[in-house]
Amino acid sequence: MPRQTKIFIPSLRSCLSHSIVALLAFYLGMHIGSATTGDAKHEDCLQQKKLGVTPSSPLQNNFNASRQNVWPESMKALFAGASRVSRDEFMQVFDIGVPLDKSTSQNHEVLLLHGPKTAPTMASATGISQIQTVSQATENCKIVKQILLDQSKQSCLALVGQWESFHVHKWVRNDGHPAVFENVPRSHKSIDDEQSFPRHGQTVLMAKQYWHYVDLLDELYAELKPIAAEIAGSDNTLVIMVCNKGQSMLLTNFVCAAKSRNINTSKILLFASDMYTHRLAQSLGLRSYHHEKLFKDTPEQAAKDYGDERFKAMMLIKIYAVHIINLLGHDVLFQDTDMIWFKDPLVYFQKQVPQGFDLYFQDDGQHTSKYAPYSPNTGFYYMRYNKRTQFLMSHLLRLGDVVMNTGSHQNVMNHVMAEHSSWRGLKVKTINRDEPDFPCGYHFHERKQFMNDMLSGKIKPYIFHMSWTKDKDEKIKYLQQLSEW
Repeated sequence: MPRQTKIFIPSLRSCLSHSIVALLAFYLGMHIGSATTGDAKHEDCLQQKKLGVTPSSPLQNNFNASRQNVWPESMKALFAGASRVSRDEFMQVFDIGVPLDKSTSQNHEVLLLHGPKTAPTMASATGISQIQTVSQATENCKIVKQILLDQSKQSCLALVGQWESFHVHKWVRNDGHPAVFENVPRSHKSIDDEQSFPRHGQTVLMAKQYWHYVDLLDELYAELKPIAAEIAGSDNTLVIMVCNKGQSMLLTNFVCAAKSRNINTSKILLFASDMYTHRLAQSLGLRSYHHEKLFKDTPEQAAKDYGDERFKAMMLIKIYAVHIINLLGHDVLFQDTDMIWFKDPLVYFQKQVPQGFDLYFQDDGQHTSKYAPYSPNTGFYYMRYNKRTQFLMSHLLRLGDVVMNTGSHQNVMNHVMAEHSSWRGLKVKTINRDEPDFPCGYHFHERKQFMNDMLSGKIKPYIFHMSWTKDKDEKIKYLQQLSEW
């Protein structure tokens, strides 16, 4: 007989028992799996903390999300990740000398875009990792390129893979043709506002004045060399001032105010553009230099307004004076005559100033694109002698027509320094207007509490510079209000 196969028909009891076992196995598997995942998450969290990665929103820093990089294949040669760090710490580590505005709730971190192989260890590949320290965020970077942005002007930033450009190229939408963008200069006012260029007559005139100065340079060098060396002394530093008869009242007030506080003025060399001022300076106990040929066309009268013809002429003399002393190999503190010394400022620049910079400027206070990035007040600055500053002054010397066209060397010097920073590694530092040491007209007009604290003695600056004024009469009136006249 053929062998019969028995068919096993499970009972209801056995079905229930097997189902319960299966459910228990499933539950245990889920539990064990969950525990394993939890342990992994815990380990990841510990590792993140160890590396300085802090929790953030899922969109910004989902550390355990898919490890596939969000950058598309078409951009992988440029970017491999992104991170963010404290703005204040970043600007301390990478100090380019600009007077940094205070951080805010919506502007207190810096975004770093990392190229291939430069992302921080364990940083997210799918979001913007928040890193605790700048050193951790840049641990794999050999080069850091720094861009300053003002996003209040509805600007977009385009990063283009290409061999390098060391400038930010600016495009602006044409209001008359909204679909059209035009490449514009950095300080444009509108799309139709063509930047002002020196007129031919200005260029010709400045060329004559430039060559007049160059022709006298050997003579000036020989005369000034022993004078400057004697004043400079062991610390190789002079305070340079320029004055004509029209501004001589301000010079007298400055010297008298310094002497009333027993501040030494022996480091000052005044370039007097006329004999009246030359004799006056000597009577005040200052070392003064006057060269009849160099100053023969310089006006004796005070400027009636900022940027007028007399004002422009004195700007050129200020450039000549700093250029020749720098050429002689000395450090220079240049200052205008509308100044009050409370303490000797040379102490600050020789002992307290942050090291590693070639020039240090008083903050003019105008943090606008016109004076970006440094906002330098060219009426008070300290310049170290070296090849970089020598080249800077040589370049500035040849831009007299641009100085005449703009009305002052402030804007011109600012742009030239920015170019030399990129081109020749010039290091410029502006002492922030929020610091108490070097207040000026900005504080007088915009920071009333600061001025009250200064007058009461709560704040004790080194100097006060009566800038931000129309003319000499305004300077005198405001100094009288401060009881400094």
